[in-house]
Amino acid sequence: MYVDDVNQTEEQEQPKISTLEQELEEAKVEAQKNLDGWRRTQADFENYQKRKESENKELIDFAREVTIAKLLPTIDTIEQSLAHIPDDISKMDEWKNGIAGTLKKLEGVLQELGVKKIVAVGQKFNPNFHEAVREAEGDEDGIIVEEYQTGYEINGKVVRPSQVV
Repeated sequence: MYVDDVNQTEEQEQPKISTLEQELEEAKVEAQKNLDGWRRTQADFENYQKRKESENKELIDFAREVTIAKLLPTIDTIEQSLAHIPDDISKMDEWKNGIAGTLKKLEGVLQELGVKKIVAVGQKFNPNFHEAVREAEGDEDGIIVEEYQTGYEINGKVVRPSQVV
């Protein structure tokens, strides 16, 4: 009877082993399918990142081109002004007015591009917007009395701080 029990147990385990082998194969196929899907997703994401980098570079290049195109006419005007410096002192005021007009034109272009001047004289010193180049006696401490160089900001970010006294 003992041999019959062993044979009977082996016969019962055969279908279990066969089922387990089949389940293992199915799990392997499922795992491979998941791995392939993950690899595709990873490749798609890497392609997306490369495409976004390329688009950002194109956008920056375009912004530079627009900026340069807006500034070139003003540069041309300055070059023409320098080529026509008057020999006659009586015409110097006209020439200065022309230079002042060119400067206003340039300031207008900067304004179109979102660039703003930082107001300094009469304001309280703020190290986020102002750079102190020297100190002077005044009625009130920390008030700016003179500006050596105008500061500029764009989109709330300081491009160059004002150099102040």
